[in-house]
Amino acid sequence: MTVLMHLSDLHFGAHEPVVCAAVQRLAQRLGVTMAVVSGDLTQRATAQQFEQAARFVQGLHARSTLVLAGNHDLPLFAWWMRWGRAYERFSEQFGMDQEPVRHVGAFYVVGVNTTRAWRHERGSLSSAQIEHVAMLLARAPPTAWRIVASHHPLVARDANDREHRPHRADEAVERWRIAGAQMLLSGHVHQPRLLQPLPGLWASSAGTAVSHRLRHGSPNSVVVLGTEASGAALGGEARYAARWDFDDVQGEFVCVHRVVTG
Repeated sequence: MTVLMHLSDLHFGAHEPVVCAAVQRLAQRLGVTMAVVSGDLTQRATAQQFEQAARFVQGLHARSTLVLAGNHDLPLFAWWMRWGRAYERFSEQFGMDQEPVRHVGAFYVVGVNTTRAWRHERGSLSSAQIEHVAMLLARAPPTAWRIVASHHPLVARDANDREHRPHRADEAVERWRIAGAQMLLSGHVHQPRLLQPLPGLWASSAGTAVSHRLRHGSPNSVVVLGTEASGAALGGEARYAARWDFDDVQGEFVCVHRVVTG
């Protein structure tokens, strides 16, 4: 069995240490193969907050990590850094590659940067980014679980949710589905949800993993993708997506929803 843990919107600087420790215990209990963090690692993009986020990610003890920047990871008050140095503090802890690609075990994950230095909150995708991701998906091993990760959600749950999507989201979703994408991972909205917008394509949005910036009654949560032995197709493996929420009484994350996705 291989396990991917998807976390988003850590917001270090507005984080809960008790919840952080519970996430790390869950990761070690599940034996996480890959950790994907889809942005907003910090609350205000300070050097100290990035250091805290990096220590937390290291404490997951995942064999591989893929970390993306979110809009909160771009300097807000240090506005002068947005011209040429917007990702400097992020890169000091997580590397220069803002669109990493990872292939570990069953998972082939392509990261795409939807943030823009001149925007405060809204995201965007360029035509070049869309085509580059499509090319990478087309090159993926045929048996791999082909996943695209972004900070901003590409699929809206309802009309009110459409404003959170980056520019060219519809174009990207259709192009990447044709290229072979099977799962879209995102964050930003702090509300966990799992949708199937098109046949063969799922979209999962993670809630805020460890911060106290909870929205609309949604608790701290993470998403776990996994493969397990099965007598079905896909070479005897079944794929599933599960939502784990933090339980205040137990002080641990518990699985509250699980869906077979293939």
